[in-house]
Amino acid sequence: MIEKSTKNSIFWHNATKYASISSDESFVEEVAYMMVTLHRTGA
Repeated sequence: MIEKSTKNSIFWHNATKYASISSDESFVEEVAYMMVTLHRTGA
């Protein structure tokens, strides 16, 4: 379980970092959608 948590943490860190500097609008939109959905569902 710890390994999965660490991988998830690394993924979200990298995705957030990439989205903040990227001009890839579709990627930024997808990350934003995932984050909002996960927040709303309490995941």
